[in-house]
Amino acid sequence: MQYYKQLIFCVSALFVNLCTVPVLLNHLSLHQKLKLKLIRPDVISVSMPLPEAVPDAQETFERLTDSFEKQYPEFGIELKLCEDLSDLPENSDLYINYQPEMKTADLSEIFRELPEERYLISLDGHSDAVPLSFSVPALYYDMADMNLFQKFSGIKILNPEGLPEDTVTETPDFQMFLENPEHPVLFPVSGMRQAEQNPLSSGRIQMIPVLDQNQPEIIQTNLCWLNSQSSKNKQNIAMLWIEYLLSEEAQRILFAEHYGDLPVHKKAFDTAVNQHQGYYPLKEIRPILEDSDYES
Repeated sequence: MQYYKQLIFCVSALFVNLCTVPVLLNHLSLHQKLKLKLIRPDVISVSMPLPEAVPDAQETFERLTDSFEKQYPEFGIELKLCEDLSDLPENSDLYINYQPEMKTADLSEIFRELPEERYLISLDGHSDAVPLSFSVPALYYDMADMNLFQKFSGIKILNPEGLPEDTVTETPDFQMFLENPEHPVLFPVSGMRQAEQNPLSSGRIQMIPVLDQNQPEIIQTNLCWLNSQSSKNKQNIAMLWIEYLLSEEAQRILFAEHYGDLPVHKKAFDTAVNQHQGYYPLKEIRPILEDSDYES
């Protein structure tokens, strides 16, 4: 009788352990799984549209993948940049700046690991997507227009009420504005890249960030989406890759070395606004971004 009691106890304990282990594994962080060697060596596929805002995009992302693979020698990134969206594979493990039609996986595990104090915006607005960058609206105007030059001289931040009456706010053709800046336009700050690349508008077009009631309208960009059909092992590697892309090093390479979308990492953001004269007005919104409870 005693033997059967012991047997029942052992079987019950084993059953409890079998039920408990998956729960415990789900509560481990990515780096805890790494230390316990619970993430096996593998290569993940990453697909994204060819980013216009990143010069020499293929070379830039090769720098990033090389750095990631040096940090994690057992994991590899197979990257595909596509000029045509129709060329994007349908079964990649991770997509950047493109939301696939397939069911996407929960990425909230990343949010548990990344210290919020490193970033200017909240990264967890969507449990199934993580932004690598952001933008905010800005007023663009022609400095050659003396009325506008005098009106906005010394102004560093605008509220919508301060926009000129003839401001084009409904999805303006920004390239047309640069070629003929007759009326001011409201456009994301990432438009400064086009303004500086155009010889006719470089140094002539000025930008002022626009805040509604002193709250920035955050435009999340370069979102990452994870394929729910990928193996859990590949999902873990993909999340490590996203974490790397949110590091200061990767953020600086992607978004601070040139005009474009803004880095979410605070130190990379500071590098971007200090390196590019057209972004100097953004220094004024940094403390507002840190203190604001905005809706993205």
